[in-house]
Amino acid sequence: MIDVQKVGAFISECRKENEWTQKQLGEKLGVTDRAVSKWETGRSLPDISLIEPLCGLFGISVSEILAGKKMEAEEYQKETDELLIRTIDEHQLIGFQIVIHLLTVIAILIFFIPFFIKPEGQWLPGFDGANILCWMMAGILAGILWYLDEKLPARKYRYSNPWIEGLAGIGLFGAMMFITFYNAGGMKALENEALESKIRVAAICAASGIYVVGIRAFAAHKRKKEWEQETIDRKTAVK
Repeated sequence: MIDVQKVGAFISECRKENEWTQKQLGEKLGVTDRAVSKWETGRSLPDISLIEPLCGLFGISVSEILAGKKMEAEEYQKETDELLIRTIDEHQLIGFQIVIHLLTVIAILIFFIPFFIKPEGQWLPGFDGANILCWMMAGILAGILWYLDEKLPARKYRYSNPWIEGLAGIGLFGAMMFITFYNAGGMKALENEALESKIRVAAICAASGIYVVGIRAFAAHKRKKEWEQETIDRKTAVK
Protein backbone atom coordinates (compact mmCIF):
# COMPACT_ATOMS: atom_id res chain seq x y z
CA MET A 1 0.00 0.00 0.00
CA ILE A 2 1.01 3.62 -0.54
CA ASP A 3 2.29 5.29 2.64
CA VAL A 4 -0.09 8.26 2.93
CA GLN A 5 1.88 9.87 5.75
CA LYS A 6 5.11 9.69 3.76
CA VAL A 7 3.47 11.14 0.65
CA GLY A 8 1.99 13.97 2.73
CA ALA A 9 5.33 14.83 4.31
CA PHE A 10 6.94 14.84 0.85
CA ILE A 11 4.30 17.21 -0.53
CA SER A 12 4.91 19.51 2.43
CA GLU A 13 8.67 19.38 1.84
CA CYS A 14 8.30 20.20 -1.87
CA ARG A 15 5.91 23.06 -1.11
CA LYS A 16 8.30 24.61 1.38
CA GLU A 17 11.21 24.26 -1.06
CA ASN A 18 9.22 26.42 -3.46
CA GLU A 19 8.39 28.85 -0.63
CA TRP A 20 4.65 28.55 -1.18
CA THR A 21 1.97 28.65 1.50
CA GLN A 22 -0.70 26.00 1.57
CA LYS A 23 -3.13 28.59 0.23
CA GLN A 24 -0.84 29.48 -2.70
CA LEU A 25 -0.38 25.82 -3.64
CA GLY A 26 -4.13 25.29 -3.39
CA GLU A 27 -4.80 28.24 -5.70
CA LYS A 28 -2.42 26.83 -8.31
CA LEU A 29 -4.31 23.53 -8.25
CA GLY A 30 -7.82 24.93 -7.81
CA VAL A 31 -8.35 23.49 -4.34
CA THR A 32 -8.61 24.97 -0.84
CA ASP A 33 -5.77 25.29 1.63
CA ARG A 34 -7.74 22.90 3.83
CA ALA A 35 -7.39 20.20 1.15
CA VAL A 36 -3.63 20.82 0.97
CA SER A 37 -3.46 20.56 4.76
CA LYS A 38 -5.20 17.18 4.65
CA TRP A 39 -2.65 15.93 2.12
CA GLU A 40 0.32 17.10 4.15
CA THR A 41 -0.95 15.63 7.41
CA GLY A 42 -1.64 12.27 5.78
CA ARG A 43 -5.42 12.41 6.21
CA SER A 44 -6.00 12.00 2.47
CA LEU A 45 -4.26 11.78 -0.89
CA PRO A 46 -4.63 14.26 -3.75
CA ASP A 47 -7.32 13.38 -6.27
CA ILE A 48 -5.99 11.29 -9.13
CA SER A 49 -6.69 14.18 -11.53
CA LEU A 50 -4.39 16.43 -9.48
CA ILE A 51 -1.38 14.10 -9.30
CA GLU A 52 0.09 15.08 -12.66
CA PRO A 53 -0.42 18.87 -12.21
CA LEU A 54 1.06 18.60 -8.72
CA CYS A 55 4.11 16.76 -10.07
CA GLY A 56 4.47 19.43 -12.77
CA LEU A 57 4.51 22.22 -10.18
CA PHE A 58 7.15 20.47 -8.10
CA GLY A 59 9.18 19.19 -11.05
CA ILE A 60 9.01 15.57 -9.92
CA SER A 61 7.68 12.31 -11.39
CA VAL A 62 4.48 10.47 -10.44
CA SER A 63 6.60 7.59 -9.11
CA GLU A 64 8.46 9.98 -6.82
CA ILE A 65 5.33 11.50 -5.33
CA LEU A 66 3.79 8.07 -4.73
CA ALA A 67 7.05 6.85 -3.18
CA GLY A 68 7.19 9.97 -1.03
CA LYS A 69 10.78 10.82 -1.93
CA LYS A 70 13.05 12.00 -4.73
CA MET A 71 14.86 9.18 -6.48
CA GLU A 72 18.18 8.81 -8.21
CA ALA A 73 18.13 7.49 -11.77
CA GLU A 74 19.54 4.07 -10.82
CA GLU A 75 16.83 3.37 -8.24
CA TYR A 76 13.97 4.80 -10.32
CA GLN A 77 13.03 1.57 -12.14
CA LYS A 78 13.21 -0.59 -9.03
CA GLU A 79 11.05 1.82 -7.05
CA THR A 80 8.59 2.10 -9.94
CA ASP A 81 8.25 -1.69 -10.10
CA GLU A 82 7.60 -1.90 -6.37
CA LEU A 83 5.00 0.86 -6.54
CA LEU A 84 3.24 -0.88 -9.41
CA ILE A 85 3.14 -4.12 -7.42
CA ARG A 86 1.53 -2.21 -4.55
CA THR A 87 -1.15 -0.76 -6.82
CA ILE A 88 -1.64 -3.83 -9.07
CA ASP A 89 -2.75 -7.05 -7.45
CA GLU A 90 0.08 -9.62 -7.31
CA HIS A 91 -2.22 -12.24 -8.82
CA GLN A 92 -2.77 -9.94 -11.80
CA LEU A 93 0.98 -9.72 -12.38
CA ILE A 94 1.27 -13.51 -12.32
CA GLY A 95 -1.78 -13.67 -14.60
CA PHE A 96 0.01 -11.42 -17.09
CA GLN A 97 2.93 -13.84 -17.10
CA ILE A 98 0.70 -16.88 -17.64
CA VAL A 99 -0.86 -15.16 -20.66
CA ILE A 100 2.62 -14.42 -22.06
CA HIS A 101 3.63 -18.08 -21.68
CA LEU A 102 0.44 -19.34 -23.33
CA LEU A 103 0.82 -16.93 -26.24
CA THR A 104 4.45 -18.02 -26.63
CA VAL A 105 3.39 -21.65 -27.09
CA ILE A 106 0.69 -20.56 -29.55
CA ALA A 107 3.21 -18.50 -31.54
CA ILE A 108 5.55 -21.51 -31.78
CA LEU A 109 2.75 -23.80 -32.96
CA ILE A 110 1.56 -21.27 -35.55
CA PHE A 111 5.12 -20.94 -36.86
CA PHE A 112 5.36 -24.71 -37.34
CA ILE A 113 1.92 -25.25 -38.92
CA PRO A 114 3.51 -25.31 -42.41
CA PHE A 115 5.72 -28.19 -41.23
CA PHE A 116 2.60 -30.16 -40.22
CA ILE A 117 0.79 -29.70 -43.53
CA LYS A 118 3.72 -30.08 -45.92
CA PRO A 119 3.50 -32.91 -48.48
CA GLU A 120 4.69 -36.31 -47.26
CA GLY A 121 8.32 -36.94 -48.06
CA GLN A 122 9.16 -33.25 -48.25
CA TRP A 123 11.53 -32.16 -45.47
CA LEU A 124 10.85 -28.39 -45.59
CA PRO A 125 7.59 -26.58 -46.42
CA GLY A 126 7.35 -24.44 -49.54
CA PHE A 127 6.97 -20.68 -49.73
CA ASP A 128 3.31 -20.61 -50.73
CA GLY A 129 0.73 -18.08 -49.55
CA ALA A 130 -0.66 -20.10 -46.63
CA ASN A 131 2.78 -20.86 -45.19
CA ILE A 132 3.95 -17.26 -45.51
CA LEU A 133 0.74 -16.11 -43.78
CA CYS A 134 1.44 -18.48 -40.86
CA TRP A 135 4.99 -17.20 -40.50
CA MET A 136 3.82 -13.58 -40.66
CA MET A 137 1.20 -14.22 -37.96
CA ALA A 138 3.81 -15.93 -35.76
CA GLY A 139 6.20 -12.99 -36.30
CA ILE A 140 3.52 -10.42 -35.40
CA LEU A 141 2.57 -12.40 -32.28
CA ALA A 142 6.24 -12.65 -31.30
CA GLY A 143 6.56 -8.87 -31.63
CA ILE A 144 3.49 -8.33 -29.45
CA LEU A 145 4.90 -10.73 -26.86
CA TRP A 146 8.23 -8.90 -26.82
CA TYR A 147 6.45 -5.56 -26.36
CA LEU A 148 4.25 -6.89 -23.54
CA ASP A 149 7.18 -8.51 -21.78
CA GLU A 150 9.14 -5.25 -21.89
CA LYS A 151 6.28 -2.94 -20.94
CA LEU A 152 4.45 -4.91 -18.27
CA PRO A 153 5.70 -4.03 -14.76
CA ALA A 154 7.90 -6.03 -12.41
CA ARG A 155 9.51 -8.39 -14.90
CA LYS A 156 11.71 -10.08 -12.32
CA TYR A 157 8.72 -10.59 -10.06
CA ARG A 158 6.56 -11.97 -12.88
CA TYR A 159 9.21 -14.59 -13.62
CA SER A 160 9.69 -15.54 -9.96
CA ASN A 161 7.01 -18.22 -9.46
CA PRO A 162 8.74 -21.64 -9.67
CA TRP A 163 5.50 -23.52 -10.33
CA ILE A 164 4.43 -21.31 -13.21
CA GLU A 165 7.91 -21.27 -14.74
CA GLY A 166 8.13 -25.05 -14.36
CA LEU A 167 4.77 -25.54 -16.08
CA ALA A 168 5.80 -23.08 -18.78
CA GLY A 169 8.95 -25.15 -19.29
CA ILE A 170 6.85 -28.30 -19.66
CA GLY A 171 4.62 -26.56 -22.21
CA LEU A 172 7.46 -25.15 -24.29
CA PHE A 173 9.55 -28.33 -24.16
CA GLY A 174 6.51 -30.47 -24.94
CA ALA A 175 5.60 -28.29 -27.93
CA MET A 176 9.13 -28.44 -29.35
CA MET A 177 9.40 -32.20 -28.81
CA PHE A 178 6.02 -32.78 -30.45
CA ILE A 179 7.03 -30.69 -33.46
CA THR A 180 10.37 -32.49 -33.77
CA PHE A 181 8.78 -35.92 -33.34
CA TYR A 182 6.04 -35.18 -35.87
CA ASN A 183 8.47 -33.77 -38.41
CA ALA A 184 10.71 -36.84 -38.05
CA GLY A 185 7.86 -39.15 -39.04
CA GLY A 186 5.98 -39.68 -35.79
CA MET A 187 5.11 -43.21 -34.71
CA LYS A 188 5.90 -44.57 -38.16
CA ALA A 189 9.56 -43.72 -37.61
CA LEU A 190 9.60 -45.90 -34.48
CA GLU A 191 7.69 -48.88 -35.82
CA ASN A 192 10.81 -50.72 -36.96
CA GLU A 193 12.89 -49.76 -33.94
CA ALA A 194 13.65 -52.25 -31.19
CA LEU A 195 11.96 -51.84 -27.81
CA GLU A 196 15.31 -50.99 -26.27
CA SER A 197 15.75 -48.08 -28.70
CA LYS A 198 12.24 -46.78 -27.97
CA ILE A 199 12.89 -46.90 -24.22
CA ARG A 200 16.21 -45.11 -24.67
CA VAL A 201 14.58 -42.33 -26.74
CA ALA A 202 11.78 -41.96 -24.18
CA ALA A 203 14.31 -41.83 -21.31
CA ILE A 204 16.39 -39.17 -23.06
CA CYS A 205 13.28 -37.06 -23.74
CA ALA A 206 12.10 -37.40 -20.13
CA ALA A 207 15.53 -36.55 -18.71
CA SER A 208 15.85 -33.54 -21.02
CA GLY A 209 12.38 -32.35 -20.04
CA ILE A 210 13.14 -32.65 -16.33
CA TYR A 211 16.43 -30.79 -16.84
CA VAL A 212 14.76 -27.91 -18.75
CA VAL A 213 11.91 -27.62 -16.25
CA GLY A 214 14.32 -27.85 -13.31
CA ILE A 215 16.51 -25.06 -14.68
CA ARG A 216 13.49 -22.78 -15.18
CA ALA A 217 12.12 -23.52 -11.71
CA PHE A 218 15.52 -22.97 -10.08
CA ALA A 219 16.00 -19.67 -11.92
CA ALA A 220 12.52 -18.54 -10.82
CA HIS A 221 13.29 -19.46 -7.21
CA LYS A 222 16.53 -17.48 -7.40
CA ARG A 223 14.73 -14.43 -8.85
CA LYS A 224 12.14 -14.65 -6.08
CA LYS A 225 14.85 -14.60 -3.41
CA GLU A 226 16.61 -11.67 -5.11
CA TRP A 227 13.36 -9.71 -5.37
CA GLU A 228 12.52 -10.33 -1.70
CA GLN A 229 16.03 -9.28 -0.63
CA GLU A 230 15.90 -6.11 -2.76
CA THR A 231 12.54 -5.22 -1.19
CA ILE A 232 13.94 -5.76 2.31
CA ASP A 233 17.03 -3.67 1.50
CA ARG A 234 14.91 -0.79 0.20
CA LYS A 235 12.66 -0.83 3.26
CA THR A 236 15.71 -0.92 5.52
CA ALA A 237 17.29 2.01 3.66
CA VAL A 238 14.12 4.07 4.11
CA LYS A 239 14.13 3.42 7.86
